[in-house]
Amino acid sequence: MKLSKTIEGQTYMLISTGNAPHFTRRAGSMGLVPDTEIRVIRNQAKMPVLLFARDTLIAVNQKDAAGIEVDTNV
Repeated sequence: MKLSKTIEGQTYMLISTGNAPHFTRRAGSMGLVPDTEIRVIRNQAKMPVLLFARDTLIAVNQKDAAGIEVDTNV
């Protein structure tokens, strides 16, 4: 499932940050690496996805969120 399609308030496991090298490096520096548990705080159309991971609130734009793969099996 893509991060852009997730439900607010649900917890997911990060599988992949996609194929964009620039974003993958940036996400990794924020602690968004495979097997990280994330909780979606807000996911509304045309607004950044707000997620909580590793005690940090992170905003991810919808374009990048469409490339991030998550799993519901936490």
